[in-house]
Amino acid sequence: MKLRIGICLLIFIVIAGLIPGCYKDVVSPGSDPNGPPQFVSFSGDLIPIFNANCNSSGCHDATPAHKPSLVPDQAYNALLSGGYVNTAVPQESTIYVVTKTGQMPPTGALKVTDTQKILDWIRNGAPNN
Repeated sequence: MKLRIGICLLIFIVIAGLIPGCYKDVVSPGSDPNGPPQFVSFSGDLIPIFNANCNSSGCHDATPAHKPSLVPDQAYNALLSGGYVNTAVPQESTIYVVTKTGQMPPTGALKVTDTQKILDWIRNGAPNN
C-alpha cells in the first residue's frame, strides 16, 4: 500500500514538474517587433492613426507646421519622399522612431499596437495600399 502511494506521489510530482514547461508566452499578433510582420494597410490602418493623432492638430496637416504632411492624400508621398521611411532598416525609420520613443505625437505616446503597425508596414516594404 505504501509503495502504491509512493508511486502515485512520484507520478504526480513528475507531472506537476512538466506542466510549467508546457507554458508558452502568448504574444498578441503584430506586437513583436522581431516576429514576422503582420499585414498592414496604409489607407486602412495607418491613415486612421494619423487622422486621430497627427494631422488634425495643425502640426502635420495639409500645410504642415511640421513636415511631413500626414493628411490622407499627401501622407504616403510625404513620408517616402521626405526620408521618413527606411525599408532597408525599418527600425531606424524616422516615423517609427519618433512614435516608438514617444517623441510624437506631443499629446501622448501612441498605443504599442499602433507603433507596431507602423513598423510592420515598413517591414512589408511600405506599400501604398
